[in-house]
Amino acid sequence: MPTFMVVAPNGRYAYIAHVDPPEVTVLDTTTNGISSHIPMPGPPHFITFSPKGDVAYVTIYNSDFTYNAVSFLNTVTNTVEHTVPVGHRPFAPTTSPDGKLLYVPLHNEGRVQVLDTTSAKEVASYAVAKNPHWIVVNRDGSRGYTANHESNLVSVLDLAHGGAVLTTIPVGTSPHSITMSPDGSQIAVVCYDSNDLWFIDPATDTVVKTVQVGLKPQDVVYAPDGKHLYTANVDGGTISVVDTATYAVTATIATGKSPTSIAVLRDGRTAYVTNLGDGTIRVLRTSSD
Repeated sequence: MPTFMVVAPNGRYAYIAHVDPPEVTVLDTTTNGISSHIPMPGPPHFITFSPKGDVAYVTIYNSDFTYNAVSFLNTVTNTVEHTVPVGHRPFAPTTSPDGKLLYVPLHNEGRVQVLDTTSAKEVASYAVAKNPHWIVVNRDGSRGYTANHESNLVSVLDLAHGGAVLTTIPVGTSPHSITMSPDGSQIAVVCYDSNDLWFIDPATDTVVKTVQVGLKPQDVVYAPDGKHLYTANVDGGTISVVDTATYAVTATIATGKSPTSIAVLRDGRTAYVTNLGDGTIRVLRTSSD
């Protein structure tokens, strides 16, 4: 069953995490066909890429959290080069802009584990509010923002000075996914149990708008031009389309049973939705151009 999907930096391929059986599949976006099946050493949950796209970092944990790891997947050969143990329940990671560091939120430990991507060793650990699900890093790498699911907070980290928490920003109930606009001027976080989307100004670290979206939003992704964003609403079976200038919900698209993630191609014309409940990938036309 597909749980999470992300498009590689080159836009040609998308990588999809499947918990059962534990594998990552590769979708060729020019044909919409699966070009590769990559066995994983445990159930994969989230994927991010190095800036060049030559490595995919895959977080892995099993149902009782006795196995927790990150696999380094070579996207040229589509093979796992090595797998390193990490803390309990690693969620959605991201890299520093230069690709030298990998930031891994550890849901069950209330911290972000920092790995050197060359040595694959831990080089730092940053404490945050309880149950970090997701992390986003600004364009110059100086700030990190974590969505902390059980704390109803976004933690703002000073990545240039040891990951110190500069402030926390109260948001809705159960913040799940967080992302930054392509130009770095806006942050968006979806809150799973309050069914809403919160916009944050990173210049002031304050909330500027709250928008109601579909039921149980789990993922949020900007369009490449930043003019719209999309939320995957698990219980609603929908994608909400939001204008990022007016904050209006401009469309609600039925996609299938339990959409858990959405990935948008670089041209902004096509998006892919993982539907966990029926095991499908839905292809959406996001532009009429």
